[in-house]
Amino acid sequence: MRSEVKPPQELVDEHTLLAQKYCGYLVGYHYQNPQLTSTVEVDTSRPWREPPIIQDDCIFCQRLTDAEAERRVLGFQYQLDKEVLRLKRRYFNAWLYPNGKVEADPEPEKLREFCELFQDMPTERRPTGWRTKPFPIYKLPIRLKRKLCIEWNHGYMAWLTSNPNVYYDFDQKQFYQEIVPI
Repeated sequence: MRSEVKPPQELVDEHTLLAQKYCGYLVGYHYQNPQLTSTVEVDTSRPWREPPIIQDDCIFCQRLTDAEAERRVLGFQYQLDKEVLRLKRRYFNAWLYPNGKVEADPEPEKLREFCELFQDMPTERRPTGWRTKPFPIYKLPIRLKRKLCIEWNHGYMAWLTSNPNVYYDFDQKQFYQEIVPI
């Protein structure tokens, strides 16, 4: 029997910091929020440089395709969009469900569409749009999406190595532990 295992918060935070590193490509400079708060720093004194990341023979890198890199980066974008829209849920629901019937989980494309339509819309309180905007990491070129996934892969491998009872099911796309009934 299997039990799903969620990666620890520090691995999730590492994913976010790695993604920030690649966001610098989109602004041209070093882009970072080391405390993972709503404040982001763009260091215009440090032009962005592409990291020299190389795919290796880890089990995640062996299976990495362009389609898989796209899927994973879009999944990360979906999580960013959900987090930013958490405080805007009322407006999002009114936009997506004008009849008032709210469904469980909206499609990722709808979250993205809402963000793109409204994040830059000026209001009286926010003349430049939303204070916190989900960064469009999905716009990275495929070579950078692959490099980002390679770095994420190596984080997964380090975590799996330090947790020998945790495995990954590539078909189910989930970490798990074997549970032996007593």
